[in-house]
Amino acid sequence: MDNKTLTDDKESTLKGLRIRTMSLWMVLGTILVSMLIGDGIINVMNRHRRLADITSDYIQTQNHVMNMSLGSNYLTEQARLYAITKESAHMEAYFTEVDETKRRENALQAIEEHLQGRDEAAFQMAVDALKLSNELMDLEIHAMTLAALSVKEDISQYDRRVQEYPLTQEELEYTQEQMADAARTLVFGQEYRDRKRQIEEKLAGVTEGITSICDQEKAESEKAMKNALLHQSFYTILVVALVIASYIMIAVLILRPIRLYVNGIKNNHFLDITGAYEFKYFAATYNNVYEMSLAQQNVLRQKAERDALTGLLNRQAFEQLKDQLSQAAKPLALLLIDVDVFKSINDTYGHEVGDQALINTANLLSRSFRTADYVMRIGGDEFAVIMEEMHEDRKGIIRDKISAINQSLQNPQTDLPKYSVSVGVAFSEEGYHDELFRQADQALYHTKENGRCGCTFYEKEINS
Repeated sequence: MDNKTLTDDKESTLKGLRIRTMSLWMVLGTILVSMLIGDGIINVMNRHRRLADITSDYIQTQNHVMNMSLGSNYLTEQARLYAITKESAHMEAYFTEVDETKRRENALQAIEEHLQGRDEAAFQMAVDALKLSNELMDLEIHAMTLAALSVKEDISQYDRRVQEYPLTQEELEYTQEQMADAARTLVFGQEYRDRKRQIEEKLAGVTEGITSICDQEKAESEKAMKNALLHQSFYTILVVALVIASYIMIAVLILRPIRLYVNGIKNNHFLDITGAYEFKYFAATYNNVYEMSLAQQNVLRQKAERDALTGLLNRQAFEQLKDQLSQAAKPLALLLIDVDVFKSINDTYGHEVGDQALINTANLLSRSFRTADYVMRIGGDEFAVIMEEMHEDRKGIIRDKISAINQSLQNPQTDLPKYSVSVGVAFSEEGYHDELFRQADQALYHTKENGRCGCTFYEKEINS
Protein backbone atom coordinates (compact mmCIF):
# COMPACT_ATOMS: atom_id res chain seq x y z
CA MET A 1 0.00 0.00 0.00
CA ASP A 2 1.66 3.25 -1.07
CA ASN A 3 1.77 6.57 0.82
CA LYS A 4 -0.94 8.07 -1.35
CA THR A 5 -3.40 5.34 -0.42
CA LEU A 6 -2.70 5.78 3.35
CA THR A 7 -3.26 9.49 3.10
CA ASP A 8 -6.52 9.03 1.29
CA ASP A 9 -7.74 6.51 3.91
CA LYS A 10 -6.87 8.91 6.80
CA GLU A 11 -8.61 11.85 5.23
CA SER A 12 -11.68 9.71 4.65
CA THR A 13 -11.99 9.00 8.41
CA LEU A 14 -11.95 12.73 9.49
CA LYS A 15 -15.28 14.41 10.21
CA GLY A 16 -16.26 18.11 10.60
CA LEU A 17 -15.84 21.39 8.81
CA ARG A 18 -12.64 22.39 7.16
CA ILE A 19 -11.03 25.70 8.00
CA ARG A 20 -11.47 26.90 4.46
CA THR A 21 -15.18 26.00 4.55
CA MET A 22 -15.66 27.56 7.98
CA SER A 23 -13.83 30.69 6.84
CA LEU A 24 -16.07 30.87 3.80
CA TRP A 25 -19.18 30.64 5.97
CA MET A 26 -17.79 33.28 8.34
CA VAL A 27 -17.07 35.59 5.41
CA LEU A 28 -20.55 35.03 4.03
CA GLY A 29 -22.03 35.57 7.50
CA THR A 30 -19.99 38.73 7.95
CA ILE A 31 -21.16 40.05 4.58
CA LEU A 32 -24.77 39.27 5.44
CA VAL A 33 -24.57 40.92 8.85
CA SER A 34 -22.77 43.90 7.35
CA MET A 35 -25.63 44.30 4.88
CA LEU A 36 -28.10 44.24 7.76
CA ILE A 37 -26.06 46.90 9.58
CA GLY A 38 -26.10 49.06 6.46
CA ASP A 39 -29.86 48.73 6.30
CA GLY A 40 -30.08 49.70 9.99
CA ILE A 41 -27.90 52.77 9.39
CA ILE A 42 -30.16 53.85 6.53
CA ASN A 43 -33.16 53.35 8.83
CA VAL A 44 -31.55 55.54 11.49
CA MET A 45 -30.80 58.21 8.87
CA ASN A 46 -34.39 58.11 7.67
CA ARG A 47 -35.65 58.48 11.26
CA HIS A 48 -33.24 61.35 11.74
CA ARG A 49 -34.63 63.09 8.68
CA ARG A 50 -38.17 62.40 9.92
CA LEU A 51 -37.44 64.14 13.22
CA ALA A 52 -36.11 67.13 11.28
CA ASP A 53 -39.23 67.15 9.10
CA ILE A 54 -41.48 67.04 12.17
CA THR A 55 -39.72 70.07 13.66
CA SER A 56 -39.84 71.99 10.37
CA ASP A 57 -43.54 71.21 9.89
CA TYR A 58 -44.32 72.34 13.43
CA ILE A 59 -42.49 75.64 13.00
CA GLN A 60 -44.19 76.36 9.67
CA THR A 61 -47.64 75.58 11.03
CA GLN A 62 -47.01 77.75 14.09
CA ASN A 63 -46.00 80.60 11.77
CA HIS A 64 -49.30 80.23 9.92
CA VAL A 65 -51.21 80.37 13.22
CA MET A 66 -49.28 83.52 14.09
CA ASN A 67 -50.11 85.03 10.68
CA MET A 68 -53.80 84.41 11.30
CA SER A 69 -53.49 86.19 14.64
CA LEU A 70 -51.52 89.04 13.07
CA GLY A 71 -54.14 89.48 10.33
CA SER A 72 -56.95 89.69 12.88
CA ASN A 73 -54.99 92.07 15.10
CA TYR A 74 -54.13 94.24 12.11
CA LEU A 75 -57.83 94.69 11.28
CA THR A 76 -58.48 95.59 14.91
CA GLU A 77 -55.66 98.10 14.89
CA GLN A 78 -56.80 99.83 11.70
CA ALA A 79 -60.44 99.97 12.79
CA ARG A 80 -59.48 101.43 16.17
CA LEU A 81 -57.10 103.95 14.64
CA TYR A 82 -59.77 105.13 12.22
CA ALA A 83 -62.30 105.40 15.04
CA ILE A 84 -59.83 107.62 16.91
CA THR A 85 -58.12 109.63 14.14
CA LYS A 86 -60.75 109.56 11.33
CA GLU A 87 -57.85 109.30 8.84
CA SER A 88 -59.02 107.55 5.66
CA ALA A 89 -55.67 105.76 5.25
CA HIS A 90 -56.61 103.45 8.11
CA MET A 91 -59.90 102.49 6.47
CA GLU A 92 -58.11 101.88 3.17
CA ALA A 93 -55.52 99.72 4.93
CA TYR A 94 -58.33 97.82 6.63
CA PHE A 95 -60.08 96.84 3.39
CA THR A 96 -56.77 96.15 1.63
CA GLU A 97 -56.08 93.52 4.28
CA VAL A 98 -59.60 92.10 3.93
CA ASP A 99 -59.76 91.99 0.12
CA GLU A 100 -56.16 91.69 -1.09
CA THR A 101 -53.63 90.64 1.54
CA LYS A 102 -55.96 88.07 3.16
CA ARG A 103 -53.47 86.87 5.74
CA ARG A 104 -56.16 85.12 7.75
CA GLU A 105 -57.61 83.15 4.84
CA ASN A 106 -54.18 82.28 3.43
CA ALA A 107 -53.00 81.15 6.87
CA LEU A 108 -56.08 78.92 7.29
CA GLN A 109 -55.44 77.28 3.92
CA ALA A 110 -51.78 76.69 4.84
CA ILE A 111 -52.78 75.21 8.22
CA GLU A 112 -55.15 72.80 6.47
CA GLU A 113 -52.38 71.72 4.08
CA HIS A 114 -49.91 71.13 6.92
CA LEU A 115 -52.34 69.28 9.16
CA GLN A 116 -53.52 67.04 6.28
CA GLY A 117 -56.43 65.74 8.33
CA ARG A 118 -54.25 64.66 11.26
CA ASP A 119 -56.18 66.77 13.77
CA GLU A 120 -59.68 67.78 12.67
CA ALA A 121 -60.35 69.42 16.04
CA ALA A 122 -57.34 71.75 15.68
CA PHE A 123 -58.32 72.65 12.12
CA GLN A 124 -61.93 73.29 13.19
CA MET A 125 -60.67 75.70 15.88
CA ALA A 126 -58.72 77.55 13.18
CA VAL A 127 -61.91 77.70 11.08
CA ASP A 128 -63.85 78.95 14.12
CA ALA A 129 -61.18 81.60 14.77
CA LEU A 130 -61.57 82.91 11.21
CA LYS A 131 -65.36 82.83 11.55
CA LEU A 132 -65.18 84.83 14.80
CA SER A 133 -62.80 87.30 13.16
CA ASN A 134 -65.21 87.73 10.24
CA GLU A 135 -68.07 88.28 12.71
CA LEU A 136 -65.92 90.88 14.44
CA MET A 137 -65.67 92.74 11.13
CA ASP A 138 -69.33 93.73 11.50
CA LEU A 139 -68.49 95.69 14.66
CA GLU A 140 -65.43 97.21 12.98
CA ILE A 141 -67.28 98.33 9.85
CA HIS A 142 -70.12 99.59 12.05
CA ALA A 143 -67.60 101.66 14.05
CA MET A 144 -65.88 103.05 10.94
CA THR A 145 -69.26 104.05 9.44
CA LEU A 146 -70.19 105.98 12.60
CA ALA A 147 -66.71 107.53 12.75
CA ALA A 148 -66.96 108.70 9.13
CA LEU A 149 -70.37 110.24 9.72
CA SER A 150 -69.18 111.91 12.93
CA VAL A 151 -67.05 114.30 10.86
CA LYS A 152 -69.80 114.75 8.25
CA GLU A 153 -67.70 113.27 5.48
CA ASP A 154 -69.14 112.17 2.17
CA ILE A 155 -69.01 108.41 2.68
CA SER A 156 -69.66 107.76 -1.00
CA GLN A 157 -65.90 107.86 -1.48
CA TYR A 158 -65.46 104.93 0.90
CA ASP A 159 -65.88 101.19 0.47
CA ARG A 160 -69.41 100.09 -0.40
CA ARG A 161 -69.60 98.10 2.85
CA VAL A 162 -69.30 101.37 4.76
CA GLN A 163 -71.75 103.12 2.46
CA GLU A 164 -74.33 100.37 2.73
CA TYR A 165 -73.99 99.60 6.44
CA PRO A 166 -77.52 99.67 7.94
CA LEU A 167 -77.43 102.14 10.83
CA THR A 168 -80.45 102.32 13.13
CA GLN A 169 -82.70 105.35 13.12
CA GLU A 170 -81.45 106.17 16.60
CA GLU A 171 -77.86 106.17 15.40
CA LEU A 172 -78.68 108.38 12.44
CA GLU A 173 -80.11 110.94 14.88
CA TYR A 174 -76.90 110.99 16.98
CA THR A 175 -74.88 114.17 17.20
CA GLN A 176 -71.35 114.13 15.78
CA GLU A 177 -69.89 113.66 19.24
CA GLN A 178 -72.30 110.82 20.03
CA MET A 179 -71.38 109.10 16.78
CA ALA A 180 -67.67 109.39 17.59
CA ASP A 181 -68.21 108.03 21.09
CA ALA A 182 -70.32 105.17 19.77
CA ALA A 183 -67.63 104.27 17.21
CA ARG A 184 -64.94 104.10 19.89
CA THR A 185 -67.18 102.08 22.18
CA LEU A 186 -67.81 99.50 19.46
CA VAL A 187 -64.10 98.72 18.96
CA PHE A 188 -62.91 99.25 22.52
CA GLY A 189 -65.91 97.93 24.42
CA GLN A 190 -66.26 94.74 26.44
CA GLU A 191 -68.13 92.85 23.71
CA TYR A 192 -65.35 93.56 21.25
CA ARG A 193 -62.63 92.52 23.75
CA ASP A 194 -64.53 89.34 24.60
CA ARG A 195 -64.66 88.32 20.95
CA LYS A 196 -60.97 89.10 20.51
CA ARG A 197 -60.24 86.90 23.53
CA GLN A 198 -62.31 84.10 21.98
CA ILE A 199 -60.26 84.33 18.79
CA GLU A 200 -57.01 84.12 20.74
CA GLU A 201 -58.36 81.14 22.69
CA LYS A 202 -59.23 79.35 19.46
CA LEU A 203 -55.77 80.03 18.02
CA ALA A 204 -54.19 78.86 21.28
CA GLY A 205 -56.20 75.66 20.89
CA VAL A 206 -54.82 75.24 17.37
CA THR A 207 -51.30 75.64 18.75
CA GLU A 208 -52.03 73.07 21.43
CA GLY A 209 -53.35 70.61 18.84
CA ILE A 210 -50.30 71.10 16.64
CA THR A 211 -48.00 70.58 19.62
CA SER A 212 -49.87 67.40 20.51
CA ILE A 213 -49.45 66.05 16.97
CA CYS A 214 -45.77 66.94 17.00
CA ASP A 215 -45.24 65.22 20.36
CA GLN A 216 -47.07 62.10 19.22
CA GLU A 217 -45.16 61.83 15.95
CA LYS A 218 -41.90 62.50 17.76
CA ALA A 219 -42.64 59.73 20.27
CA GLU A 220 -43.44 57.30 17.46
CA SER A 221 -40.27 58.23 15.60
CA GLU A 222 -38.18 57.88 18.75
CA LYS A 223 -39.70 54.46 19.42
CA ALA A 224 -38.87 53.33 15.89
CA MET A 225 -35.34 54.69 16.29
CA LYS A 226 -34.89 52.76 19.54
CA ASN A 227 -35.91 49.58 17.74
CA ALA A 228 -33.44 50.38 14.99
CA LEU A 229 -30.72 50.91 17.58
CA LEU A 230 -31.59 47.60 19.25
CA HIS A 231 -31.29 45.87 15.89
CA GLN A 232 -28.00 47.62 15.33
CA SER A 233 -26.73 46.35 18.68
CA PHE A 234 -27.77 42.79 17.81
CA TYR A 235 -26.09 42.94 14.40
CA THR A 236 -23.00 44.44 15.99
CA ILE A 237 -22.72 41.60 18.45
CA LEU A 238 -22.89 39.14 15.56
CA VAL A 239 -20.16 40.97 13.72
CA VAL A 240 -18.00 40.97 16.83
CA ALA A 241 -18.50 37.23 17.34
CA LEU A 242 -17.60 36.45 13.72
CA VAL A 243 -14.64 38.78 13.57
CA ILE A 244 -13.17 37.62 16.93
CA ALA A 245 -13.12 34.03 15.66
CA SER A 246 -10.89 35.03 12.70
CA TYR A 247 -9.25 38.30 13.66
CA ILE A 248 -8.39 38.95 17.33
CA MET A 249 -7.12 42.43 16.57
CA ILE A 250 -10.55 43.61 15.52
CA ALA A 251 -11.62 43.30 19.16
CA VAL A 252 -9.89 46.62 19.76
CA LEU A 253 -11.95 48.24 17.02
CA ILE A 254 -15.32 46.69 17.90
CA LEU A 255 -15.57 45.48 21.51
CA ARG A 256 -14.30 48.70 23.07
CA PRO A 257 -16.71 50.94 21.08
CA ILE A 258 -19.64 48.66 21.97
CA ARG A 259 -18.83 48.97 25.68
CA LEU A 260 -18.57 52.72 25.43
CA TYR A 261 -21.82 53.02 23.44
CA VAL A 262 -23.82 50.86 25.83
CA ASN A 263 -22.61 52.97 28.77
CA GLY A 264 -23.36 56.13 26.84
CA ILE A 265 -26.92 55.06 26.04
CA LYS A 266 -27.54 53.94 29.64
CA ASN A 267 -26.19 57.23 31.03
CA ASN A 268 -28.05 59.27 28.39
CA HIS A 269 -25.14 61.30 27.03
CA PHE A 270 -23.29 61.76 23.75
CA LEU A 271 -21.28 58.81 22.41
CA ASP A 272 -17.53 58.98 21.80
CA ILE A 273 -16.58 58.81 18.10
CA THR A 274 -14.22 55.87 18.14
CA GLY A 275 -13.62 52.38 16.71
CA ALA A 276 -14.28 51.12 13.20
CA TYR A 277 -15.94 53.19 10.51
CA GLU A 278 -19.38 51.66 11.02
CA PHE A 279 -19.28 52.42 14.72
CA LYS A 280 -18.04 55.94 14.20
CA TYR A 281 -20.89 56.43 11.75
CA PHE A 282 -23.32 54.92 14.22
CA ALA A 283 -22.09 57.15 17.07
CA ALA A 284 -22.19 60.27 14.89
CA THR A 285 -25.75 59.46 13.76
CA TYR A 286 -26.85 58.80 17.34
CA ASN A 287 -25.22 62.04 18.51
CA ASN A 288 -26.93 63.99 15.73
CA VAL A 289 -30.30 62.52 16.65
CA TYR A 290 -29.71 63.18 20.35
CA GLU A 291 -28.61 66.75 19.66
CA MET A 292 -31.60 67.26 17.37
CA SER A 293 -33.92 66.05 20.12
CA LEU A 294 -32.43 68.53 22.61
CA ALA A 295 -32.59 71.34 20.05
CA GLN A 296 -36.18 70.47 19.21
CA GLN A 297 -37.22 70.63 22.85
CA ASN A 298 -35.52 74.01 23.20
CA VAL A 299 -37.13 75.34 19.99
CA LEU A 300 -40.59 74.21 21.13
CA ARG A 301 -40.13 75.78 24.55
CA GLN A 302 -38.79 79.07 23.12
CA LYS A 303 -41.52 79.16 20.50
CA ALA A 304 -44.23 78.61 23.05
CA GLU A 305 -42.95 81.11 25.64
CA ARG A 306 -40.78 83.77 23.96
CA ASP A 307 -41.49 86.65 21.60
CA ALA A 308 -39.37 86.29 18.46
CA LEU A 309 -38.53 90.01 18.12
CA THR A 310 -37.75 91.09 21.70
CA GLY A 311 -36.97 87.81 23.46
CA LEU A 312 -39.48 88.65 26.20
CA LEU A 313 -42.17 86.29 27.43
CA ASN A 314 -45.07 86.32 24.95
CA ARG A 315 -48.86 86.46 25.23
CA GLN A 316 -49.18 82.70 25.64
CA ALA A 317 -46.72 82.78 28.55
CA PHE A 318 -48.74 85.69 29.99
CA GLU A 319 -51.94 83.63 29.89
CA GLN A 320 -50.21 80.69 31.59
CA LEU A 321 -48.71 83.00 34.22
CA LYS A 322 -52.14 84.48 34.98
CA ASP A 323 -53.51 81.00 35.68
CA GLN A 324 -50.54 80.22 37.89
CA LEU A 325 -50.76 83.44 39.90
CA SER A 326 -54.51 83.15 40.32
CA GLN A 327 -53.86 80.10 42.52
CA ALA A 328 -51.61 81.98 44.97
CA ALA A 329 -53.19 84.61 47.23
CA LYS A 330 -50.22 86.96 47.46
CA PRO A 331 -49.82 90.68 46.70
CA LEU A 332 -48.83 91.72 43.19
CA ALA A 333 -48.95 94.60 40.75
CA LEU A 334 -49.92 94.45 37.07
CA LEU A 335 -48.51 97.09 34.70
CA LEU A 336 -49.92 97.48 31.18
CA ILE A 337 -47.57 99.47 28.95
CA ASP A 338 -48.22 100.95 25.49
CA VAL A 339 -45.65 102.63 23.24
CA ASP A 340 -47.10 106.06 22.48
CA VAL A 341 -47.95 106.86 18.84
CA PHE A 342 -46.08 103.77 17.72
CA LYS A 343 -47.78 103.80 14.33
CA SER A 344 -46.33 107.23 13.57
CA ILE A 345 -42.85 105.83 14.21
CA ASN A 346 -43.49 103.07 11.67
CA ASP A 347 -45.05 105.49 9.18
CA THR A 348 -42.31 108.12 9.54
CA TYR A 349 -39.15 106.05 9.97
CA GLY A 350 -40.14 102.64 8.65
CA HIS A 351 -40.89 99.27 10.23
CA GLU A 352 -37.21 98.51 10.85
CA VAL A 353 -36.91 101.54 13.13
CA GLY A 354 -40.25 100.58 14.67
CA ASP A 355 -38.87 97.12 15.46
CA GLN A 356 -35.75 98.69 16.99
CA ALA A 357 -37.98 100.92 19.12
CA LEU A 358 -39.82 97.84 20.42
CA ILE A 359 -36.52 96.08 21.14
CA ASN A 360 -35.19 99.18 22.92
CA THR A 361 -38.36 99.39 25.02
CA ALA A 362 -38.10 95.70 25.89
CA ASN A 363 -34.46 96.11 26.96
CA LEU A 364 -35.27 99.14 29.12
CA LEU A 365 -38.11 97.30 30.83
CA SER A 366 -35.92 94.24 31.47
CA ARG A 367 -33.17 96.38 33.01
CA SER A 368 -35.52 98.57 35.01
CA PHE A 369 -37.44 95.84 36.83
CA ARG A 370 -36.30 93.11 39.18
CA THR A 371 -35.06 89.79 37.88
CA ALA A 372 -37.97 88.20 39.77
CA ASP A 373 -40.51 90.36 37.89
CA TYR A 374 -42.18 89.06 34.72
CA VAL A 375 -41.65 91.35 31.73
CA MET A 376 -43.75 90.40 28.68
CA ARG A 377 -44.74 91.56 25.21
CA ILE A 378 -48.46 90.80 24.89
CA GLY A 379 -49.22 92.55 21.61
CA GLY A 380 -47.76 94.67 18.82
CA ASP A 381 -46.64 97.66 20.90
CA GLU A 382 -48.17 96.41 24.14
CA PHE A 383 -46.12 95.20 27.07
CA ALA A 384 -46.98 93.96 30.54
CA VAL A 385 -45.07 93.56 33.81
CA ILE A 386 -46.18 91.48 36.78
CA MET A 387 -44.44 92.29 40.06
CA GLU A 388 -44.95 89.79 42.88
CA GLU A 389 -44.82 90.79 46.55
CA MET A 390 -45.67 94.36 45.56
CA HIS A 391 -48.03 96.32 47.82
CA GLU A 392 -49.97 99.45 46.92
CA ASP A 393 -47.93 101.55 49.35
CA ARG A 394 -44.92 101.20 47.04
CA LYS A 395 -46.34 103.21 44.18
CA GLY A 396 -43.37 105.58 44.30
CA ILE A 397 -40.97 102.83 43.27
CA ILE A 398 -43.02 102.02 40.17
CA ARG A 399 -43.54 105.68 39.30
CA ASP A 400 -39.78 106.30 39.51
CA LYS A 401 -39.04 103.37 37.24
CA ILE A 402 -41.50 104.58 34.59
CA SER A 403 -40.17 108.14 34.84
CA ALA A 404 -36.62 106.87 34.33
CA ILE A 405 -37.69 104.81 31.33
CA ASN A 406 -39.48 107.76 29.72
CA GLN A 407 -36.49 109.99 30.48
CA SER A 408 -34.27 107.55 28.60
CA LEU A 409 -36.73 107.30 25.68
CA GLN A 410 -37.01 111.07 25.46
CA ASN A 411 -33.22 111.42 25.38
CA PRO A 412 -32.07 108.59 23.08
CA GLN A 413 -28.38 107.78 22.89
CA THR A 414 -28.81 106.10 19.50
CA ASP A 415 -30.38 107.01 16.16
CA LEU A 416 -33.85 106.15 17.42
CA PRO A 417 -36.40 108.99 17.48
CA LYS A 418 -37.80 110.37 20.71
CA TYR A 419 -40.86 108.55 21.97
CA SER A 420 -42.47 107.55 25.26
CA VAL A 421 -44.63 104.96 26.97
CA SER A 422 -47.96 105.18 28.77
CA VAL A 423 -48.55 102.92 31.75
CA GLY A 424 -51.54 101.75 33.74
CA VAL A 425 -51.03 100.02 37.11
CA ALA A 426 -53.38 97.99 39.28
CA PHE A 427 -52.68 96.21 42.59
CA SER A 428 -54.08 93.04 44.12
CA GLU A 429 -53.59 91.58 47.58
CA GLU A 430 -55.15 88.23 46.64
CA GLY A 431 -53.13 87.14 43.60
CA TYR A 432 -54.21 87.56 39.99
CA HIS A 433 -57.89 87.91 39.10
CA ASP A 434 -59.74 88.90 35.93
CA GLU A 435 -60.72 92.30 37.29
CA LEU A 436 -57.04 93.22 37.70
CA PHE A 437 -56.44 93.40 33.95
CA ARG A 438 -59.50 95.60 33.43
CA GLN A 439 -58.35 97.95 36.19
CA ALA A 440 -54.84 98.25 34.75
CA ASP A 441 -56.30 98.79 31.28
CA GLN A 442 -58.60 101.51 32.65
CA ALA A 443 -55.61 103.21 34.28
CA LEU A 444 -53.67 102.95 31.02
CA TYR A 445 -56.55 104.50 29.12
CA HIS A 446 -56.58 107.35 31.63
CA THR A 447 -52.85 107.95 31.01
CA LYS A 448 -53.31 108.02 27.24
CA GLU A 449 -56.30 110.37 27.53
CA ASN A 450 -54.32 112.77 29.71
CA GLY A 451 -51.22 113.48 27.68
CA ARG A 452 -49.52 110.06 27.53
CA CYS A 453 -45.86 109.68 28.65
CA GLY A 454 -46.70 108.80 32.21
CA CYS A 455 -48.08 106.37 34.72
CA THR A 456 -51.56 106.12 36.27
CA PHE A 457 -52.52 103.95 39.25
CA TYR A 458 -56.03 102.55 39.23
CA GLU A 459 -58.44 104.27 41.61
CA LYS A 460 -62.20 103.86 41.90
CA GLU A 461 -62.56 107.48 40.83
CA ILE A 462 -60.96 106.65 37.47
CA ASN A 463 -63.42 103.86 36.87
CA SER A 464 -66.38 106.05 37.71
